[in-house]
Amino acid sequence: MLEKLDLRFHGKLSPEISCIFNKVSYDLRKDFNGFVSELSKPYINNLDWWVQGPASRNTFSSSFFHNYCCLHLLQYLIENNKFSFNEILVDSLAIKKIFANYLSDSNIHDCNICCNLTIKENTKKFVKRYFLIYILFARKIIQLLIARITRKNSDNNIPSIPLVLIDTFVIPCYTNEDRWYGSLWDNLTAEQRAETFFVPTVVLTPLKSMYLVYSSLRFNARNFIIKEDYIRMNDLYFALSYKSRIKKIQIKPAYVLGYDFSSVIQDEFENNPDVPTVVESLLTYRFIQRLKSAGVTVRLAIDWFEGQAIDKAWNKGFRDIYPDAKTIGYRAFESFPFYLCSYPLPIEKKAGVIPAVMAVQGRGTLETVNEFMPDLDAIVIPSFKSGHVWEHNERPVINNNTVLTTLPISLRSSLRIIKLFCSICEKNNGIKVIIKPHPTHSIDKVKKSLNNTFPNNLEISPEKSLSVLLNKASLLVTEASSTCLEAMATSVPVIMMENQEGLTFDPIPDRIPKELYRKIRTEEQLIAAIDYYFNFNSEDLEQQKIRSKKVREDYFEPITKDGVNRFMNIGTNKRTSNA
Repeated sequence: MLEKLDLRFHGKLSPEISCIFNKVSYDLRKDFNGFVSELSKPYINNLDWWVQGPASRNTFSSSFFHNYCCLHLLQYLIENNKFSFNEILVDSLAIKKIFANYLSDSNIHDCNICCNLTIKENTKKFVKRYFLIYILFARKIIQLLIARITRKNSDNNIPSIPLVLIDTFVIPCYTNEDRWYGSLWDNLTAEQRAETFFVPTVVLTPLKSMYLVYSSLRFNARNFIIKEDYIRMNDLYFALSYKSRIKKIQIKPAYVLGYDFSSVIQDEFENNPDVPTVVESLLTYRFIQRLKSAGVTVRLAIDWFEGQAIDKAWNKGFRDIYPDAKTIGYRAFESFPFYLCSYPLPIEKKAGVIPAVMAVQGRGTLETVNEFMPDLDAIVIPSFKSGHVWEHNERPVINNNTVLTTLPISLRSSLRIIKLFCSICEKNNGIKVIIKPHPTHSIDKVKKSLNNTFPNNLEISPEKSLSVLLNKASLLVTEASSTCLEAMATSVPVIMMENQEGLTFDPIPDRIPKELYRKIRTEEQLIAAIDYYFNFNSEDLEQQKIRSKKVREDYFEPITKDGVNRFMNIGTNKRTSNA
């Protein structure tokens, strides 16, 4: 039967093709990293190159890896006689041309490749391409003004000692609670606090909330250096004029299965879907320059490391401008295999866009963080962000038919999961479901997007603390969330929902005992997995507790003074350069 093959970046694949696509893509990770490394060599010192999608390898925001894998998917389907499509949907004319040539060369002439966008999609693309820069400029001007206003009534004295600067993020509901570094501040000595300053990037914040956010940062228990205090108009111009500079980057032919992908790179340059991140990254680099000009000395720069464009700008900034400062990347989670930017590469070390040392919160993570860079310098530090798992050490295992669902950052996926549980709750009154929205999505936003009522046994909880919610549940269900490991470390088994429509961002390492989790794709599989864990007997529950202890020991280093000092580069681990 002939059908459509949706190869758009956020398209919907059939379950069968999705499974194949995941397998093909996983096997291509190393080759793709090598491909990007070769592409990057001519531009190794070019900041504008590193903050663009192709070089960033951010598979959440850039379609480059997706398109690379789609061409290989076509190859697999054709070579294995599984190609039975009369239409292929794509995002861009550049990739359409490549796919058309590939199909023609494979003697497939009756398949139409469609790149037709809706009026809404075309309008959005047009606005982004020609007007987003001006919109961003206006927003940034207002943001700078708000930051300046809040500065007037605050004490902004920076001590004249070498500082420890910590890269972090701020959203409106997390100014007094540290979602990123957990209990780090609480475990610093008075002397360490005096030299330590967080450098926040304000994200997901409407202009109407900016004043309260900046005011809260300035009168906070923690020390903050506000980037917007240092940014000037010519820095804004530098960041916002990046497109004129990348036009000068002439991409040489880059072949994938014999087909030139340079046009795909140029297309992403011109239609980058994440322009705000590019601009923020370039402003971060200029902030570091301004900080140096202001006479601030830095002995240690800690990066909240995910390998995104802003991380690359932060690390390159300190490599270029503060060459004697130590750089450490805090990779406070076990990453997803398809989240490629979080896996360092040798070319990135040579370019100075990754930290000199990677800090992970458990020895188990050492096996994955250096997957593509065996000689990566890495240290194990306390799990400041997830220290609560040790508080559950002697907690009795709960078996109360309550499911906790932690939603992923994707709103589309979150809504799909909620609808699924609404269906299950309506069929089974014996189950209780607690839903924790992702911090980037408010309860009101989630409810408004669904626009329907919920069963009495389903609750969307306002509780921010994962620890508190885990205490109420006997099972965690999630998709693409780091909460999986935290749950399993506290004797709560996990059901991980795989993406039926595209790549699955799987957070569960291979070394985790299989008895602690199940991976499912359908509603029927989900119901069966829930029943399986709810029917555990006392012996099953005791074994679960024993296995969870191993997860704690492997992935959540306890907080100790030595561990804090190791992270803060104090004592025998202290270095004086990035060499």
